[in-house]
Amino acid sequence: MTSVKSYDERDLYLGLAAEHWGAISDTDPREDQEYFQRVIESQNGRALELGCGAGRLLLAYLRAGLDVAGSDISGDMLAMLRRDAEAAGLEPEVYEQPMQELDVPGTFRTIYVPCGSFVCVMDREQALETLRRCHAQLDPGGVLVFNLFLFPYDYSAEELPTFPGPWEFKAEKSLPDGRRLVISNRDTGLDPVEQVYEEERKYELYEDDRLVRTEVRTGQGRWYFRNELLWMVRIAGFEQVEVTGDYTDDELNPSHRKVMVVRATRR
Repeated sequence: MTSVKSYDERDLYLGLAAEHWGAISDTDPREDQEYFQRVIESQNGRALELGCGAGRLLLAYLRAGLDVAGSDISGDMLAMLRRDAEAAGLEPEVYEQPMQELDVPGTFRTIYVPCGSFVCVMDREQALETLRRCHAQLDPGGVLVFNLFLFPYDYSAEELPTFPGPWEFKAEKSLPDGRRLVISNRDTGLDPVEQVYEEERKYELYEDDRLVRTEVRTGQGRWYFRNELLWMVRIAGFEQVEVTGDYTDDELNPSHRKVMVVRATRR
């Protein structure tokens, strides 16, 4: 077992990382967009996106005429969102705060947390506090919905991998000013008892073929199992909790390989 270090939850989403997310806001795969939009529209009212980042979903929903506000821990990411919103003639309502400290004006018919961002809240008590605060900011009958990516850890493995792992190329992206980013990442730790993984992401900024800046950002995440999430959501006060798979309406089952989605209703 490896010891797991604490870290700043914002670190993965500052500096060149925010530039990266801003650059892919309009091009990143959107397999979740239709699902969350369907939930928002079915609730017929104001929605809040926790972990809105550079606005991949939030700006799309504003363009579609939906009433959606956003909140994110990274001021750098929100700067990218505001930049693109201004270019599109949009005026988003966004707040900079950790989701475990959620406290924004008003209440909502829908609160959604996309991109598996719930797992970024590392402290378990704070994760539960996130759910409680979501419950408090929902209207009666309001819905909380969030997704988590199924973590492929093999508990039958005889020993843990060796850390840190090798750097692996992930992407190369062009920025609006003509510079380009090369992104790599590597695994740096794993604790299957605590259900925690560690990683580093490296961002290399080039002007033409000249490397002008490098940033290495560190992060962690937790993985969860269905039943512990059911207990957490119910302890936070929710009812009518369901867990589905792969952005379908089908109850989570062994055929689902990528995503589980938790949907819970405030009494």
